[in-house]
Amino acid sequence: MRIIKQLGLILAFGFAGEALAWLIPAGIPASVLGLFLMLLFLGIRALKPEHLGATADYLSANMGFFFLPAVASVLENYDVIKGVVFQLLAICIICTFFTFALTYGTVRLFQILLKKRS
Repeated sequence: MRIIKQLGLILAFGFAGEALAWLIPAGIPASVLGLFLMLLFLGIRALKPEHLGATADYLSANMGFFFLPAVASVLENYDVIKGVVFQLLAICIICTFFTFALTYGTVRLFQILLKKRS
């Protein structure tokens, strides 16, 4: 029952993001707005990590499952992209390293800030 409640809470933030995206004509994706709302609630401590923990861990551990439809779609449309497949691979590799560097920098910055705080 706990996992269903946690999943419901995560979905509620997703629906809240959808509502905000509909109300605010800024072009910000609803998923980003939902995650920002969740971050805001976690930041003001209205929501605790324990309220989402088990379900978030499960979803993170099985994230590959959610990419299967996208991979199947790419394979299905291979004829369309076969002329630019090497360019796409280069973009994926460059973006992976760029994302890794930004993530590392962000984590490192937060570690430094948390060390100063305590």
